[in-house]
Amino acid sequence: MKSCTSIIIAATWAALAWRISAVPAAKSNKAPEPKYFREHPYDVHYDNRFAFTLLDDPEQRETIKILVQTYLATFRDLGIQTWLMHGTLLGWWWGKKVMPWDYDADVQVTEADMYFLAAYYNMTIYYYKYGAMEEGRFFQLEVNPYFVHRDQDDTSNVIDARWIDMHSGLYIDITAARYALDHKEGEGVLYDKYGHEYRDTYVFPLRDTTFEGVPCKIPYRYEEMLEAEYGKKSLTNTVFHGHRFDNETRSWVPLEEKPEEDL
Repeated sequence: MKSCTSIIIAATWAALAWRISAVPAAKSNKAPEPKYFREHPYDVHYDNRFAFTLLDDPEQRETIKILVQTYLATFRDLGIQTWLMHGTLLGWWWGKKVMPWDYDADVQVTEADMYFLAAYYNMTIYYYKYGAMEEGRFFQLEVNPYFVHRDQDDTSNVIDARWIDMHSGLYIDITAARYALDHKEGEGVLYDKYGHEYRDTYVFPLRDTTFEGVPCKIPYRYEEMLEAEYGKKSLTNTVFHGHRFDNETRSWVPLEEKPEEDL
């Protein structure tokens, strides 16, 4: 693991109370209307407050890698249990790295931990001088105050929190895994605001592994979860998105010519 330093620059700035009080309370029978997080109008992978220029592909991919590494290191230091999901979990399957065509990352925490983050770490800022960085960068952990709305009808606020690179504006989406209290399949069903549902036995106990050279956790039945979300071929096709998977280097390399149809 590459060396890094982490410093909490500002705890909450007394911001949690202000931000929660400034937003109307979310009611279970009505979805909040305002969208909290605002993306850049030219690229939704950037936070509009911090993105003054959009990065070229190589630098953008490297920044996503650093975002994942610093996020995992920070949450480990904070004692918050988090795990890889969706396309990032698929990247773990294919070489334990962010896939070269991915410009974002997806992670999850429990709903209880999201409340904990909102109470103690919302709007905290961290400084990292990581890997080959010539200068350090600041990263902000921000919780969407509408995370308290548990229903899936709030399509404007499906993201519960973000880990944001304040230098570039790129970010990681953090969603909460909530228990469905009255699910037709009975107890033990988890869901997120995107509409994904799965048994808690598919997620827990979490498995320890590494991603981008940093310790991390993944769902217990990760293979079945990936097959359910992306199909069985997603775990076996070695040609995709103009790339071919190299088993020797355990990485995706560009094809000289893009295939007629991605498999």
